[in-house]
Amino acid sequence: MKKIYMDFEMNMPNSKGKKDCFKGEVIAIGAIKYDTKNGHIETFKSLIKPIINKEVFPHIEELTHITTEDLSTAPTYENVMREFKSWLGIFTEIEGIYTFGNLDLTCFNYTDRISSQRNNHPRFLNNIRELFVDIKEKYINYGIRCMNYISLKNLLSYANVEFEGEAHDPLNDAYNLYILDEILEKNEKVRNLLIIQDFIKAPFTNINDELEDKFDEYKEHLYNQVGEFDIYCMSLEIIKTIKSYIRSSKEVNVHDIDIIKDISKKLEVLDNLKDIKEGYLYILDNLYLDMKELLEDALLYKLNQQEYEEEIDNIIDLFNEDLEMENITEIATDIT
Repeated sequence: MKKIYMDFEMNMPNSKGKKDCFKGEVIAIGAIKYDTKNGHIETFKSLIKPIINKEVFPHIEELTHITTEDLSTAPTYENVMREFKSWLGIFTEIEGIYTFGNLDLTCFNYTDRISSQRNNHPRFLNNIRELFVDIKEKYINYGIRCMNYISLKNLLSYANVEFEGEAHDPLNDAYNLYILDEILEKNEKVRNLLIIQDFIKAPFTNINDELEDKFDEYKEHLYNQVGEFDIYCMSLEIIKTIKSYIRSSKEVNVHDIDIIKDISKKLEVLDNLKDIKEGYLYILDNLYLDMKELLEDALLYKLNQQEYEEEIDNIIDLFNEDLEMENITEIATDIT
């Protein structure tokens, strides 16, 4: 079977509007074909002549180093796609076509449609649409929610891998996407680190101002075996921080729905942390379920202020009992 890793460069205005993003024209393609049986890699790269907007926007030129002059002599979308389709080979032998986010597929669809309409050729995307896999969505399903807001280059950095080549070159981006997928697919420790990375942000870093430094120590130990701050130490730091956060949530107005929703959203990170098998994070399972039930009742106005505060105290007491049963308090007495 083959895995295809693909990246496009698009020409679109410098706008935050979603409609403008949906109408980005593909102006370059890069792809990696990885044979899962023998490990052989083939590459595909080409510029693509724009169909509608012949001028490259200044910010796109600065980002990609692709100029209007470059594209004036580039092959047409139709010719590139015929060559690309041939390069892909037998579609039934393709396990998936992987992209980083769904913008590439959105702009591919738009460019494919307008080229088909103007030049009267078949839709190239139709035969391969079902093969596309969003790498972000794939690993969000693993619990790595930070895939949504961390760049490909930084994700590789967190995985202790240096980005190869310059970013925003479509072939380089495709190759580095392949590297990221290989690492995350095969290395549970790296996946766990990225799940923890999603926790290293406000309000938790405000509650524990050492959290970011401790995370860096954990990374250093994981990748370079430097120091003694391992996953067990990191999990204790997380448990201590979460407990403090829940204790602080006792002070909020239970009838302020926006605040209760915010607490509920912040604690969603526990759902992924509790599934990490190493360390002590499994202890968060009951805590997560108890807090989820309490916050659901609060959102339905089933609790008055006193009942809410008493329930927070009960949940913390039960959590302390779980810690004692697992002898975790003997290892870190400051979390009780």
